[in-house]
Amino acid sequence: SGGFTGALDNLDEFGGAVAWLGDLDGAGRSATALAVGAVGDDDGGADRGAVYVLFLDRTGNVLSHRKISSTAGGFTGALDNSDDFGTSVASLGDLDGVGPSVCALAVGAPFDDDGDGGIDRGAVYVLYLDSSGSVLTNQKISSTQGNLPAVLDNLDEFGGALRYVGDMDGTGPAVASLAVGTAGDDDGGADRGAVYLVHLASTGTVVSSSKISNTQGGFSATLDNTDGFGTSVAYLGDLDGAGPGGVALAVGAAGDDDGGADRGAIYVLFLSGVPTTAVPPVPVTSGGGVLGSTKPNPFRLRTTIQFRLNTAADVQIEIRDVSGRLIRRFARVHMGPGSNGIEWDGLDDSGRAIAPGAYFYRMAVNGRDVTATEKAILLR
Repeated sequence: SGGFTGALDNLDEFGGAVAWLGDLDGAGRSATALAVGAVGDDDGGADRGAVYVLFLDRTGNVLSHRKISSTAGGFTGALDNSDDFGTSVASLGDLDGVGPSVCALAVGAPFDDDGDGGIDRGAVYVLYLDSSGSVLTNQKISSTQGNLPAVLDNLDEFGGALRYVGDMDGTGPAVASLAVGTAGDDDGGADRGAVYLVHLASTGTVVSSSKISNTQGGFSATLDNTDGFGTSVAYLGDLDGAGPGGVALAVGAAGDDDGGADRGAIYVLFLSGVPTTAVPPVPVTSGGGVLGSTKPNPFRLRTTIQFRLNTAADVQIEIRDVSGRLIRRFARVHMGPGSNGIEWDGLDDSGRAIAPGAYFYRMAVNGRDVTATEKAILLR
């Protein structure tokens, strides 16, 4: 049912994870696209896993689909049996900016065996997709690839859960941050679990990371063996507003024994650092254009917001502060195809100088949002 024409087999487990990709095909027929994990798919070998990109109409029916697996969709990663690629999925928006991809997708493979003699240490793949859902390039993050500074152990299951959490490193070199659940981590005891905050460059490699577990990251709760902290993760924005937390993160611990065996629990973590937008940033992409970085960034007096249009179109850009308040809305202007830019002088709509800090901007083409939020840093 639903118009889906993919050939599913027994034990494929289609639907184990889902992530919204926005209007991936832009001016194409679909209204939106959805990434769907199928961890038990056997392309190339048993339980290697797969991800389907579904292009949906406005009734939710599938118009077309693209499969990404060991043998399909342009994916060049070397999956092994029982890797469970597709256990988790998270959209990263247009991670490479004015690069060739339309959207980047993070995919977890928690039973990947990277590492000398490693078993189920886990991995995350960053897939750069074109408007058809095919993979242009991919970057693996694991014990041995992608510059991850952490040391993963056997059975950690890094990548069991994923959630995009904006860009948390402030003026640092990262362009996106990803929360990665590692429910089999043994800090403090067997399978107590952990969450990594992984800060990514536009290439999908790791710039830096930090760990939250029973013994690291300032986490004060007491986890027990087999709690599985990191089973799931969700972004809650700047939950405490003017409070000390920059970003709040909900973390599932499905094996928690409060009140009885494996009843489960959720922890709400208030994280220090640079807050992102108060509303969880949901990447929205389109074939209409690509929003790039500002130059210079950081800046003191003025900066140019760069973007590229596929065809001539009306463009509007909005700038908001970390609380989501509108600071500046540039008038809608008609611009030609190719590389373009709009200069911002660091003033608000009333012509007043604004306070230094992080500001977030979005672009709409012909009245339609086309990319994830980008960040500019104002200095004084």
